[in-house]
Amino acid sequence: MVREYPPLLIAVLICVTLTGAVIVYALLMGASAPPPGQPGKTPAPTGTPGTPVATGTPVQIASRSFSISVAPASVATRPGETVRFTLTVHPEGGFSAPVAIRVSATALGGVYRENRDLGTVSAPYPPLTYEGAVPDLPPFVSTATVDAVVTATGGGTVRTERVQLVIRR
Repeated sequence: MVREYPPLLIAVLICVTLTGAVIVYALLMGASAPPPGQPGKTPAPTGTPGTPVATGTPVQIASRSFSISVAPASVATRPGETVRFTLTVHPEGGFSAPVAIRVSATALGGVYRENRDLGTVSAPYPPLTYEGAVPDLPPFVSTATVDAVVTATGGGTVRTERVQLVIRR
């Protein structure tokens, strides 16, 4: 007859065995590593032409990225008026990839939702202007706030900016 062991006991035994194996591995690998703060047995680079030499000084690597700004970030208006927003892409570190712009807006507790593709801008990134007519408010609503998120995507980078439109009768 085969004896059954409780699952908790089996789990504990497996954990103890794995922990022991990790400790033995760490001890064996630690014996071949040089002590902290002392150089290993690898010879220092000699600086052959075309090969960078480590100098011990930190090197700043320019990150190729971008930021965005939207103006105005907040505006109060009335139904039927026209509102103009200007989005500017600010390249950093030589960034020059095309940047796709999208806007996602919600209002009235999520009852109103809109997603719009504003297109793509390319270097030298002229300002992108978006102009739109302010919609009328539903009956019995005197004020509504439209919260929008502008998303810019390009070169593996995603940037967002929040914009708010307050509509009052």
